[in-house]
Amino acid sequence: MNIRAVLLLATLAAVFSPSSAGEAKADPPASATIRGGCDVAFLIRSTLHDIPGSARCLPFAAVLARDAAGRQVVPSVEVEVPVEGMDTRNRSRDGQMREMFRSERFPRIHAAAHNVDVERLRAETGNGRKGIASIDLLLRIRDRERKVRATASNLKEAGEQVTFDIEFPVSLGEFDLKAPSVLGFIRVGDKVTVKANFTLTVSRSP
Repeated sequence: MNIRAVLLLATLAAVFSPSSAGEAKADPPASATIRGGCDVAFLIRSTLHDIPGSARCLPFAAVLARDAAGRQVVPSVEVEVPVEGMDTRNRSRDGQMREMFRSERFPRIHAAAHNVDVERLRAETGNGRKGIASIDLLLRIRDRERKVRATASNLKEAGEQVTFDIEFPVSLGEFDLKAPSVLGFIRVGDKVTVKANFTLTVSRSP
């Protein structure tokens, strides 16, 4: 449900430059272009049963650069998820969800991350590691924007392609969202768990 973003942050980790063990380390290029997409899964809790849902973010792009200290960073990355594409496999329930989001006025959920330290993310979640790294996202739903702490994991690199997962909770109340009740007694919980799987292609400058 937070989806959009969902997102987004994931794009950050993806930006890591691959290096092979045993090879001499060369200075990575000054910049690279990242193009990506993501599949989003969300889980809604209710008093009757959990409700899974899915969505897909719009294609996005970002830049991998170097900061003043020479560290690899992603200055800014933004990811959007169309509310109309959010699906819980129930037409009536999906209609109520779109009403809650006021999709006619606010058709997209937006997530962004700024000044992402790629080297830290890669060190904590890189190939062969099972760790996680934290990422702060700015999540905007309707006309409310809040900071959300997400975790990145399962980073894998193969040539120019990078995949990883981003997961974070969303509180409906913090975004002034009132979840609808079903039949008057089945109520949706405040917390929604969002998980996005990102696939990125990194094109390095010569």
